[in-house]
Amino acid sequence: MDTAFRENLDQYIARLQEVSHLLNGPRSPWPLRIKPDGRALARKSARFFLAYCGLIKFIRRNFSALAQPSFVAVVTVPAHWRLADVEEAAKIIFKDEKLRFCKHPVSKHRRGWEIDATEYLASSKLIVFAERGSTIHEDFELAATISDHLVLATDRHLQAVGRLRGCGAIPADLVHLVAEQPSERLDAIFRMGQPAERAALRLQKQKGNRPPSDETKQLDVSKGFGAASVWAMELKRDLQDWRDGKLDWSEVDKGCLLYGPPGTGKTRFAAALAAECEMHLVATSISKWQSSKDGHLGDMLKAMYRAFANAKENAPCLLFLDEFDSIGDRAKFHSRHADYSTQVVNALLECVDGIEGREGVVVIGACNYPDRIDPALIRSGRLEKHVYFPMPDANARAEILAFHLPSLGEHSSLKEIAARLPGMSGADLERLARNVRRVARKERRDVTIDDLRAKIEPLPILNEGYQFHIAVHEAGHALVAHALKVGKVERVEVFDNVQNFATDTDSHGITVIVHPTPPFKTRWEMLNLIAMHLAGAAAEEVFFKDRSTMASGTSKSDFAKATEVAIEMVTQFGFGTSPYFRPGSVDTNSPSDMWQDHRLRTEVDEILQTQYARARDMLSGLEITLVKFATELARAKQLQGVQLEKLWPGAPTSNETDARKC
Repeated sequence: MDTAFRENLDQYIARLQEVSHLLNGPRSPWPLRIKPDGRALARKSARFFLAYCGLIKFIRRNFSALAQPSFVAVVTVPAHWRLADVEEAAKIIFKDEKLRFCKHPVSKHRRGWEIDATEYLASSKLIVFAERGSTIHEDFELAATISDHLVLATDRHLQAVGRLRGCGAIPADLVHLVAEQPSERLDAIFRMGQPAERAALRLQKQKGNRPPSDETKQLDVSKGFGAASVWAMELKRDLQDWRDGKLDWSEVDKGCLLYGPPGTGKTRFAAALAAECEMHLVATSISKWQSSKDGHLGDMLKAMYRAFANAKENAPCLLFLDEFDSIGDRAKFHSRHADYSTQVVNALLECVDGIEGREGVVVIGACNYPDRIDPALIRSGRLEKHVYFPMPDANARAEILAFHLPSLGEHSSLKEIAARLPGMSGADLERLARNVRRVARKERRDVTIDDLRAKIEPLPILNEGYQFHIAVHEAGHALVAHALKVGKVERVEVFDNVQNFATDTDSHGITVIVHPTPPFKTRWEMLNLIAMHLAGAAAEEVFFKDRSTMASGTSKSDFAKATEVAIEMVTQFGFGTSPYFRPGSVDTNSPSDMWQDHRLRTEVDEILQTQYARARDMLSGLEITLVKFATELARAKQLQGVQLEKLWPGAPTSNETDARKC
């Protein structure tokens, strides 16, 4: 090989004319005027040909170093290219040379490297192919005489393979879409004799015609998303300071967990955040890794490593991991799949740990149930920042509607309409906007505000009887909360859906209580909280001798909240019949878990029954105050401040107040 390099590189490359014999197939009379090596290779495989082209450029750049009697070349390959494809092309180029190749693992396991570097380094001529962004074996880094990266699938090479395979040219504005595809897809794009432009157009359709950055910038992440908005703006400032050299990367939040109800727009928020912070976005999920190829453990781990390597390669980058709770908890895996799942969690731990030393990469995990995630993944030093992602408030709902219906973004009635859609998630609002656009599209006109109004199901008008029933329920919550000092009752409301509408929650009434944040809670305080949650239903039973569905029916209902507190008391704080500790032993989102644990079910039932009876007895003794409170609330629709002070038990009457003034 050394002599060939010294004489003439072109003479050396000419030896590739024997490639057609290596490919074990007779030449077909394909009318291409090109040397036999390139023609045969291009006809055999588009990806091999592109890898061949990239390697030839690598050889030209490193001519002198490769001409030495001994060398170690560490060559990084784009993450979306299979190392096996590049190695196959390299074997064709160097087929007569005593040269060894190594496909480098993507990551180092806790038990060490899966390759023996000493064995490979015993060869005088070694080329190591590694995914760009991955960690390189320390011995290879020390021994390397060449460190370079392959430039694959350039515009020129893509157009060349299209001509050689009879696929025609690719439009210039679509070449980049083809270039970013995984190498295993290239043979599908460049099918012999089929137009590559058709495949490129399909790729464009899948991706969408509008650039994601332009779309996501319309969504304002600075407001409407509670603590997530606060964190987003802090991250933006820190990233700018890091870019300006004012802040070390170690001071930037590199991992965050967004958790909250499904459909709230966590994915869209992450995309908007990446655009706001001017970062590249790599969005993936546990299920995408799982569905990679055959879904075997090796396939899943490769997909996982590739995502992290891609993020590092495109830094500054936001790596978004959706469905993060599906990774599971090693302590809770069923024995049948425990080995597979444990290795997946361990690999993810390695990847997240690796991010700490990779400048410019922020990892965001999104989930609905953070308690299902292995604690090691969300501890300090990993995804240590935990931000609750709420259902959108009235302002955020208006912004989401404006995002999906941009022609109505400045309409004066949009905020009013959005305010009357409490409980709707980002996904619900997107579906609503889609239905509105469909109506206008059928009639071949622009969307109007009346189209939006027509698609909103009108709320039921609540007459005076319903309003009083709701007022009794809310009065029960307020009176018990005040009596037991659960927190400060700030506001109590009922809605008639004519002049008064719910804007915060999808409910007929609301009692707003500011709860204290003490350093610890007593058993009695937790029982008081349960009694307060059950007091609405208890008030209905006291006055109407019956209760309605207002206290139950959803995971956020009064009964659900009381049950969750009771389960925590028994399993986490030792406030049951025995002071034992079993945190997370019951999935409160899975009813079967609780029903199967008979001891827990009995203890929780006793707590709930006792506190319900306690709330009912308290309100029975305050029935006159309860009726007075409910009557005033039904009349005024909202009570707060001084209005509430006059209605608490023991408050002086108007006559007594006048007498004191005299």
